[in-house]
Order: sequence, then C-alpha cells, then structure tokens
Amino acid sequence: MSEELADGAAIVPGYAGHADMPARRLSDQQVRAWVGELLAALRERVPLGEYGDRVEALLMRCEFADQNVIHAMEDDRFAQAEYAAAIEEYDRKLVAAANGLPSAGTGALEAVVAGLERAFTERAEGIANRLKR
Repeated sequence: MSEELADGAAIVPGYAGHADMPARRLSDQQVRAWVGELLAALRERVPLGEYGDRVEALLMRCEFADQNVIHAMEDDRFAQAEYAAAIEEYDRKLVAAANGLPSAGTGALEAVVAGLERAFTERAEGIANRLKR
C-alpha cells in the first residue's frame, strides 16, 4: 500500500507504509507520536478540568503500542494490500480525529476526546478482528 493518501498527502510526515514489519512498526509509532504531540500541546494550551484523566489515558495510548496492533504488524498478512489498506484507513481516522486538537478549546473537549478514544478503540478492535481471520 502507498504511504500517501489519494490526494498525495502523507498520513503523517514520513509515514513508513506497510511493506515489511519494520515499516509497519514505524508507521504505528509515527501515527501515535503525531497524535501524542497534538495532545501534549492541547494539555499545555487548554485547562482540561474533568477531561484531564481521559487526555492522560490517551497520551498513554500514544506512548505505548497496543499489543493487538503489534501482533498484527508481526503477521505477514498485514503487508498484503487488503490488510495494509485497512490499517491505513484506521490510521487516517485516528489522524483525522486528532486534527481537531490544535483549534480545540474547552467547549470542544468532549467531542475531540471522545473522537480520539473512539478512533483508538476502533483501530485496535478492527486490527485484532482482521488478525483472527
């Protein structure tokens, strides 16, 4: 699968793609790091109040890889176009959910936090379900 979106833009800068296991692992790290940087900037910019614990939990998800995703990355099936496309779609959704962070204020915290939680969960569950096939 390509490291670029249909419009030619990378999912995140330098996105490694899914040609082999090292590239798949790097892509996972790149996406989580991108989201983590945006969350850290939000934490410094906006008083999180009741959303503080949820943002911290999301930061932990950015810092540490989901083991279901890691097991998938180690499976050679995920180098195949169908599986790589699925991971890339989950990555796109996660990055899209994070794209609201730079402009989010206190009034948007529920939406952006819930969107990121949903995107991380959908990504992990979707990849794990494909691994079972």
